[in-house]
Amino acid sequence: MSKTLSRDMLLRGKRVARDCVLDLPFQTYLFVPRKLIRDAVREFGAQLDGRLLDVGCGGQQYRGFLRCKEYFGIEWSAAKRPPVVADVTKIPFRDHAFDSALCTEVLEHLPEPGQCLAEIHRVMKPGGAAFFTVPMTMYTHSEPHDFYRYTEYGLRYLLEKHGFEVVLVRRLGGVVSVMAAHGISLTCDFVSERMGEGPAIERLRHLMLLPLSAGGSLVAYGLSRLTLGMEQRDAIGWAALCRRKPD
Repeated sequence: MSKTLSRDMLLRGKRVARDCVLDLPFQTYLFVPRKLIRDAVREFGAQLDGRLLDVGCGGQQYRGFLRCKEYFGIEWSAAKRPPVVADVTKIPFRDHAFDSALCTEVLEHLPEPGQCLAEIHRVMKPGGAAFFTVPMTMYTHSEPHDFYRYTEYGLRYLLEKHGFEVVLVRRLGGVVSVMAAHGISLTCDFVSERMGEGPAIERLRHLMLLPLSAGGSLVAYGLSRLTLGMEQRDAIGWAALCRRKPD
């Protein structure tokens, strides 16, 4: 009984932390980009209904913000414990199996992103909603599987080329977000790389960098919200809501 109660309280605490964005500063140095993407998924997730396919779902971090009736996630790495382990350029589902799709921060990691888009188009029903996010100014990561950065126009071109009608494209962040994300992330990485390895060092590193990463990220995010729309020449990335065109 006590174990069940403790587990329920832990799960409830995690949900509250997630809803109040208290979890992100403790999970990653990339708070600002992650928060912007999470905000976009929260906003547009209601339009992703029915049977949904999360392409490149990772640890299913956005599942809790979706309102679909059925959720299916695919990820190439079994280490992240996805519902289905699969190559996103060879999706193992029949044609027209899904009503909607989500694909966040995946296309830049594929040498041939068009293959993934063609597969998403194949497994979606005509008229279904799909939501994509891509980076524009993120520094190199997940080497060597990091191939592209996208402008709004490049993203539109790819989506339309592979059978999607672009309903809306949303800029994610601006110059303040870009500067903050790069400054905090690169500083934390620089310090972290010079502290050595090992479990004890890992804990010490986390405690030392937490004030900078968490505090700096929250301040930077607040500033980015205040200056939203003032600087239109830069972005952390782009989000696009689409409809799958008929065959």
